[in-house]
Amino acid sequence: MTLRPLPALLMCLLLGMARPVWPADTPQETWALLVGAQQERVFEAGVDRVAIADESVAGVTITRKGRNSAAARLFITGKAPGNTTVMVWEKGAAAARLYTVEVRRRVDTLDDELPGLPEHRQALQEATAARGDKALLLDRTQIGVASHTVQVDVQVVEFSKTVLQQAGLNIMGTGPNSHGFNFGVFTPTTLTSATLGPGGAIDAASVSPYAQAFNLLLNFGKAGIGVNLSLLEGNGLARVLAAPTLVALSGQSASFLAGGEIPVPVPQGLGAVSIRYKPFGIGLTLTPTVLSDERIVLKVAPEASDLDYTNAVSLNGVSVPAITTRRADTTVELGDGESFAIGGLVSRTTTSNVDKVPMLGDLPILGAFFKRQNYKQKETELVIIVTPRLVKPLARGTNLDGMLPGRAEQRATPSWSSYFIGNPVQDALPGFSR
Repeated sequence: MTLRPLPALLMCLLLGMARPVWPADTPQETWALLVGAQQERVFEAGVDRVAIADESVAGVTITRKGRNSAAARLFITGKAPGNTTVMVWEKGAAAARLYTVEVRRRVDTLDDELPGLPEHRQALQEATAARGDKALLLDRTQIGVASHTVQVDVQVVEFSKTVLQQAGLNIMGTGPNSHGFNFGVFTPTTLTSATLGPGGAIDAASVSPYAQAFNLLLNFGKAGIGVNLSLLEGNGLARVLAAPTLVALSGQSASFLAGGEIPVPVPQGLGAVSIRYKPFGIGLTLTPTVLSDERIVLKVAPEASDLDYTNAVSLNGVSVPAITTRRADTTVELGDGESFAIGGLVSRTTTSNVDKVPMLGDLPILGAFFKRQNYKQKETELVIIVTPRLVKPLARGTNLDGMLPGRAEQRATPSWSSYFIGNPVQDALPGFSR
């Protein structure tokens, strides 16, 4: 007798029929409970044994339903958030039954109305410590503040001081008994032309050592000497004030820039050039956070920058100035209407140079007549004053005409008119209300 191999399809059918099908392959029911809670399940036929996949998620306890009863009670206790499975072998059943257990974190709600963020922070810490890691805290707290909108009044004052000292000298002389000898001493860059005439005469043309300076001309006739002395000393003061008002929502940022933007050429590939704009001037970025009706946290970042042409660079034939910047970043806490100031942002530049005749300019006392001195000092200080206030928007339909700038602007009358006609009514500027 010869055995022939069975067809492949028939073999697959026989193997599939030989594989046992267990009812526990598919979960019969899902048990859902919270961490720390219990559920009860009753099996009237009784239970032979129970198996749980992950005891860290849930625990199982079996007791009898009654003293003389065969029924069993199954208690499931949630331990930690997660999912696991439980297999139960009932008495008389051919296979175990499979159950899915879902343990969820307990959710507690914090529904309080607090006067400010410090009180909210303390209440949140106390609720978290009381519930521990087993409960999920849902925060629905409301902060009862007068307004979440902050108006910040900013005053930026820039004070600039300059000191200038310059001195220069020109000398030209021909003595009465010079026998044709002439001489001249000129400060650098002041001599425009010079020619030698017959008999050693010098025909020279010059300008003042400093055209904008005070010039003192001296002529000693008998000695044949003429002196041009230029002296200049100056002091300058400048005060620049910017007073913007910014409005920002609590936790949001607001900024302003009083200045401009300078175009900077940027080389690209294949000889192309693009333009990038760099801002400069007086700028400020602030972020307010309302803690309560009386406390506001304010983050302030002021910046002051100027164009510096002395350190300019040349790019593709274009002179691009450098930008001198002073920047600060700070966070303060203050009350509604209180102010704080940021000062000490000082920039000082000193320039001093001396042009002199070699050897003659080093002589004591007389050396001052053979040199030119230039001394310049510039000092700039920046002060920023910030005042936050809680504000609310104007009501709908409010008349804003009296609040707009320019309402009281009028033309200036001649100063002599008051002597003849008193103080007349001034005409309003065109385009402005009286």
